[in-house]
Amino acid sequence: MGLDSVELVMSIEDKFGIQIEDSEAEKIYTVQDFADIVFSRIITSPTDKCLTQIVFYRIRKALRNLTSNEKEIRPDMKISELFTQSELKAKWSQLKKEVGLELPDLVALDFNPELGSHVKIFGIKTIKRTTPVSKGTLGQLVDWTISLNRDKLIDIEKISSKYEVERIICGITEDRIGVPISEIELHHSFTNDLGID
Repeated sequence: MGLDSVELVMSIEDKFGIQIEDSEAEKIYTVQDFADIVFSRIITSPTDKCLTQIVFYRIRKALRNLTSNEKEIRPDMKISELFTQSELKAKWSQLKKEVGLELPDLVALDFNPELGSHVKIFGIKTIKRTTPVSKGTLGQLVDWTISLNRDKLIDIEKISSKYEVERIICGITEDRIGVPISEIELHHSFTNDLGID
């Protein structure tokens, strides 16, 4: 286990007030593995409130105020269906203000899909560019938004579900290693997919 991994484990232990043994930490391969271990160590306080539903309705209300789109706004709708490429930057800033929460940062590929997903140096494919946020769905945007605003939206003393644990871990991972939240998925390997040593 490298230094980055150790620091990530320590950050998550501190956040949840738990201890993860070294032998257990060495068995954490994916983001989901981490969430499973943390969830098994905490006491939950189930609630009738659905965090994803609350955030989705908040985003949907803001989108209705910003778009003249007559389509039904659904969780499976792609963000790119709501804004043209030319209005994306301005509308994204307005959306952040309307929602009142941090949203993922847009990337170069959101504005110029012709860039391609890899940069070539001397004809060799070397650097993978960030996936465009606008290609994600509104359901994914809800997940990303919850992760980025975890301290505001999730009471660490009253975790109600494994989903909340997953969102907190994704958010801390984004903070600690610098991979954009839109690039962190539960099935991702910390080493192979996210580049943590």
